[in-house]
Amino acid sequence: MSKITHVAIRFKDIVFALLCPNRHHDVIRKIVEETGVSHVDSYDEDQGFLDETGKYLTRKQALRVATINNQLLSDRNVYHNELCSENLW
Repeated sequence: MSKITHVAIRFKDIVFALLCPNRHHDVIRKIVEETGVSHVDSYDEDQGFLDETGKYLTRKQALRVATINNQLLSDRNVYHNELCSENLW
């Protein structure tokens, strides 16, 4: 199974992503810079990750992938059964 490599946000049917060690707020900044919008709404399944193949994963899907690939940092807590970039890098 492919490892997680990017943090990602789906915004207006486009996936914006940045390599680790970026966070979701960095992707929001990228969206604002590239699209000129002043506010980015991203909820639930619109915040996620990309794996090595470029496949978009929701936070819940990404948690399963990160666990299988031993990518979780042992000193970080996972909340609500969802992966956060802080759990990875």
